This record gives sequence, structure tokens and C-alpha cells, in this order.
Amino acid sequence: MTIRLAARTASGDITDGITQSGRQAAVASRTGGGREAGGQRIWSKDFILVMVIATLASTAITTQMGTLPLYVASLGGSTAVSGAIVGILGISALIFRFPTGVLLDRYGRRVLLIVGLAILLVDFSLLNVFRTLLMLFCLRFLQGIGNGIQTTSTSTLAADLIPPGRLQTGLGYFSLAQVVPSAIGPLIGLSVVEHFGYRMLFVVGVVLTAAALALSLLLADRGVPGRSAASISGKDERLHDGGSLALLMRPGILLPSAVMFVVFCAAAGVTAFVAQFAVEAGIANAGVYFVVASVSTVVVRLFVSPQLIRFRQSVVVSVSLAMVCATFFLVANAPNLGVLLLAAALYGAGQANLQPIMNTLVLDGIEPDQRGRVTAFFSASADVAYGGGALLWGIVADWCGFRSMYVICGVCALFGFLFYGWLLVSRLRGCD
Repeated sequence: MTIRLAARTASGDITDGITQSGRQAAVASRTGGGREAGGQRIWSKDFILVMVIATLASTAITTQMGTLPLYVASLGGSTAVSGAIVGILGISALIFRFPTGVLLDRYGRRVLLIVGLAILLVDFSLLNVFRTLLMLFCLRFLQGIGNGIQTTSTSTLAADLIPPGRLQTGLGYFSLAQVVPSAIGPLIGLSVVEHFGYRMLFVVGVVLTAAALALSLLLADRGVPGRSAASISGKDERLHDGGSLALLMRPGILLPSAVMFVVFCAAAGVTAFVAQFAVEAGIANAGVYFVVASVSTVVVRLFVSPQLIRFRQSVVVSVSLAMVCATFFLVANAPNLGVLLLAAALYGAGQANLQPIMNTLVLDGIEPDQRGRVTAFFSASADVAYGGGALLWGIVADWCGFRSMYVICGVCALFGFLFYGWLLVSRLRGCD
């Protein structure tokens, strides 16, 4: 799932660390919970279009998450090979994600979005032409490039379109266009493969990406907000144009991204291998896991998250992280479908709050013409986590089995507490 004009999330932990009264006033006026912000309109035509485009493209990608290991097995590949082919998407997206962010900040959002979607359309079309493991690996690499470009572009576009003061609320809505496909996409993919085969799976990808590409042509070309402003003075110019690394190494950007990295890395083990795990464990209808996770995410984000503004951020984040971590230990010990679905509900609920909060934090204090780079970096944490996680967990599963693998996934997710605690300490010390 980005606007920098809206600053600190409505959080006692953040404001506790700010001693200057003027800065406190700025925080109060720019958080999404203020009364002034209540009248600001999030649901513009272009914002809705961007959400639909992101949903279609992400669904096309995620239809392969649960099915691709099965497809690789049908071609004679091992679990480790499955992990490599699933994981290369995230690795290639990582390679091209940050250059995409730089280009977004330099040339604008719409043209990059069209390029990314065009790459995806070509890739899905070729998947039905070449049906070998080597070509599948190469096409997944190409798919990662296209996906990295389109997700960075849509996330940055959404940030440009969210009104000042509504950042966390707007990001919460927009992230549904990224989270829901990751939940329902694998279910759709499994259903299509079961009833129509793998060829139809790739046809579905072509249809979804073609629709997304057509809709992208309807977006207004807004350029780069703030790019032409003469407000970038000598001291700040170095940060805007030559200090990208320094920008991304800020604790306020690096640490929230690290939290999501360990969570997504752990989640990759479930997303990529839950179908194979269920077959091995004798659990039928495991695809419902993704439906329950999706419904849990939507319900919590739409009806529960807006009520959590009154609680301290550390409490919300800690509870959300605990729910996410519990997911993997439950899956590891799931004797039946009921326990598996309980794990899905916990993950969806925890993720519903965690991702928008971390996304809001990385955007604190970022100028409009830095959003592309910062969004690219934050999104890259998910790419590397899902891609590297699928590769890693495939090897681990070959070594110790799925149940032990999910225990290790849970330990991985627990590191989120460490990174968030580090962030709070750096805020209190004024190191951000």
C-alpha cells in the first residue's frame, strides 16, 4: 500500500517524544482524527480508479501464490525449485523497485503505471506459450519487474490523492486494494486450476491486467506534486536530489519497514505453501483460509480500526503483532480446518491495523517529491520478504517439514516487536 503533508499518526507514543510545543501543534492539526480533517474528501474519482487498478493487478499476481508450487510440481520441480520460482518475483521487484521510485519522483506517476501494467500483460500472455521450468523462472522475473513498477506507482498515486490530514484513514482504505487480493487471489487461483486447469489460470491473469491497463488510461496525469515548487533550498536540495540513501536510512523509515519485512517474510510461508501443507496434513478446503483472512482484514479495517484512534499506538501495534505471531504457531499445530481458519482470522485482524500504521509512520515528514522513493523502499520490504521468504521457507520445509517451518516463521515475526521498540526509543531520543 502515501502523503507526506499529513504527519504523525494519532499516537500517544509519538507525541510523547516531541518536546517542542509548536511541533506538537503541527502533529495535532495534521492527524487524521482531527475535526477539520473530517470534511476532507478521500473518495475522489481518481482515488477510486487507483484502488480498482491496484486490486485487479494484485489479484492477477496473487492467483499464482497458492497454485504456482503445484504447477511447478506438475512440471517435475521440487519444493525448493517451487520456492525459487515463487521467490524470484520479489527479488526482481526489489532490483527495479527503487529505480522506479526515482523515476516516479522525476517524471510522474501515470506513465510508469502504464509501463508496469503493460509488462504484466505481456508476461501473463507468454505464460501459456512457454511451459518449461526455465522459462517459468524467467517469466516470473519479468513479472516481478512489472509488479514492482505498478505497485510503487499506484501506492504513490494514492498518496498524492489522499487529502492532507487524512493520511492514516486513506492509507487504511487503499491498503485494502493490496491486502484483499493477497487473501482472495490464491483462492481464486486454486479454484480456477481445480475446475479449468493451469492454462485458464494464466488467461485470468491476462484479463485482469488488461482491465487494469485500460482503466489506467482514464487517470489524470498529475505530474509530480511539489516538483516545480521553488521551496527546495540549498540545505534541503542535497536531501531531495543526492541524499536518497540518507533519506531511507532515517529510523522513521527504516524501522517501520523492518517491522513489515519480518511479518511479510513469515506470512510468505503460509501464502506459498499452505495448500501443500494442507494436503500433507489431510486438511480439506484449505483455500478457505484466504477467504477468512480477507474477511477479517476488511471487517477490522472498516469497522474496528477507526475506533482505535483513542488508544495508544504502542498498545494497538503490540496487540496486532501478537495476533500476527500467534497465526504461525496455530498453523504449525493445526489438526483440522477449524484451527487453520482461526489462524487466518487472527492474521487478517492483526494485519488490518499493522500495515496502515507502519505505512503512515514511514511517510512522516516526507515531502511530496520524495514519496516515490520512500514508497518504493517501504514496498520493497514486502517484495523481499515475500520473495525471499518463499525461497527460504521452501528450503526449510524440505529440511524439517512444514510444521517445524511454521514455528520458525512465528519466531521470525516476533522480531517485529524488537524493531518497533527500537523505533519508539529513537523517537524519544529525537533521532528520527
